[in-house]
Amino acid sequence: MKVLITGTCSGMGRAMALKFLKEKHDVVGIDLTEDNLSLYTDFMHSAGENLGSYTHFVADISDKSSLPEIPGIEILINNAGIQTPDNSLPEKDIKTNLLGSIYVTQKYAFQPSIKSVLFNASVSALNGNEFAGYVASKAGIVGYMKHVAIALANRYHATCNAICFGGVSTELNKSVMEDKKLWNRIMNVTPLKRWATPEEAAEWCYFLTAVNTFCTGQAINVSGGERNCADLFVWPDSTEPTESF
Repeated sequence: MKVLITGTCSGMGRAMALKFLKEKHDVVGIDLTEDNLSLYTDFMHSAGENLGSYTHFVADISDKSSLPEIPGIEILINNAGIQTPDNSLPEKDIKTNLLGSIYVTQKYAFQPSIKSVLFNASVSALNGNEFAGYVASKAGIVGYMKHVAIALANRYHATCNAICFGGVSTELNKSVMEDKKLWNRIMNVTPLKRWATPEEAAEWCYFLTAVNTFCTGQAINVSGGERNCADLFVWPDSTEPTESF
């Protein structure tokens, strides 16, 4: 199938792209960063590995005019997003995470080839534990997902869900993962005593889009049992804004 994934140059997005390529799907990636997957796929092909094809576009999802024309998308995964550790700047996360996902979905999902749409939301959308703009943007994604699920089911019999990850071991979370005190606080409220890997996240995304054909309109909590406490959010006191997953 033809799969479009946003934010493919790092973290979960890169792991998702590799998972679909290994399953022999043709992947289109959109990212602010230049392509770093084609050399890998070329190398694997030369080594005799049978992968799908990868095509990359540099674009800003929050700028609808920058989105390229890509016909015939069958699976769309809205993964790209940012997290701004500053409660006084909520508009940054809302513009990229929420409006960007809306722009991408409007452009690529509403056409006859579509089979499945998935939004990378966050457990923060369900429990409110994060920076204000980030929480609002991800909660907005869950609401928009339900709107899209109704429309796609009625028009194209396609599925649409949001996946709400808790902690995932990516560069975005490095400042917490490398701080023993903060890490212990998180593990105290995480029954499985670990975070997901990007590869585990990719497996979930693959299942919900390429395998699942009946579950739709759901915000699925994949957080290792992270508890909904009133003051759970853990982050270093001073951190520069981070703009990639």
